[in-house]
Amino acid sequence: MWSATRFLLLLNLHFFSLVAAISQREQPQRPGIKWLEEERSVLVRLETPDLPLWNVENQIGEDLPSALIFNFTLSHDYRTLMLNEVPILPLENAYVPPRLFAYQSSETLTQFDNDPITDYNSCPLFSLDYSRIVPQAEDSSQKYYNYTLSLELDILGASIAEYNALLPANNQNFIRVTLNQADSRETHISLVSFKIGDISLEERGSNNQFQSPESLKTCTAWSWLCADKPGYPWYQYIYRQHFDEYGRIHSMRWLVHFKWATLIEVYGVVQVAIITSAVGIVALSLLGYGIYRISKRAQALWQRRIGDVDAWTAEEEIGGLLDDEEEEEDDDYDRRAEVEMEDWTGSHRQKPLPPPPLPPPVPPKAGEPSRS
Repeated sequence: MWSATRFLLLLNLHFFSLVAAISQREQPQRPGIKWLEEERSVLVRLETPDLPLWNVENQIGEDLPSALIFNFTLSHDYRTLMLNEVPILPLENAYVPPRLFAYQSSETLTQFDNDPITDYNSCPLFSLDYSRIVPQAEDSSQKYYNYTLSLELDILGASIAEYNALLPANNQNFIRVTLNQADSRETHISLVSFKIGDISLEERGSNNQFQSPESLKTCTAWSWLCADKPGYPWYQYIYRQHFDEYGRIHSMRWLVHFKWATLIEVYGVVQVAIITSAVGIVALSLLGYGIYRISKRAQALWQRRIGDVDAWTAEEEIGGLLDDEEEEEDDDYDRRAEVEMEDWTGSHRQKPLPPPPLPPPVPPKAGEPSRS
């Protein structure tokens, strides 16, 4: 009996071990990727050919192979993907992209894949410039039948202390992370929780070409956001010198927020509120007075226009009456002239004309007998 029970126990243990092994193989095992917790936390080793290994003691970069270590972990509520404890997907505020950091390691790919996990807290910590591409919209106002997020993260530059380096090497990879919706499809997007569906290292291709800061469009106050693309989240190339806590430097939005923060810092919240209220009241008063003056001016112009129209109409009517009287007088004069002409011509037609007068008789000359 004991032997049979022991046999069944060993069989169950073997079965559970087999199930655990199968579950461990659900995620693809790729070089440079080490899972800490299935579907929730993973380490990624990214080789950086253009980034020297930083010597902490001498504060210099040495010409030795190095790599950056990234820890992608979902938050406790499984709604946000964190990169080295910084939220990166989805973004809480896309106007201000997050500042990212990563530890630098000298361990080889074989050591990373096979050795126990290293404590990277003693390694150099680099600030990062990066390209962030989210093919699917991460805007929570959008509605999807099945909400799946994908992130493509390409590291463009790194700096530590006063050392800065761009990373344009074509043989450097970028990281692609896919989040799958863990809830039912009826769950509202603001309550959706995720699981890491896949993560991989991809080669830079034609769609992921390196872009230096000088090659990007210059930002001016004529643009509200100075966005890299028209849609949410607006920014793809995040260089640290282009952004601060107020957003894209030199954009109109940045200028407004920067000036507002400066006023609060100099005068305080209460005084700024009082000044803003006073300015608002004055502005509204001036606006109301301007609208009143414009309306009065428009009313006066309208009344003058109506008066001009009435005067013009009256002049037209009077002119028409005068024209009618003049026409009637002309008609009467024409009729009288016609009548007189008719009378004159008629009377002369009825009476014959008198004969022409005879010449007087010529007196006879002397010595001549009279002709009479």
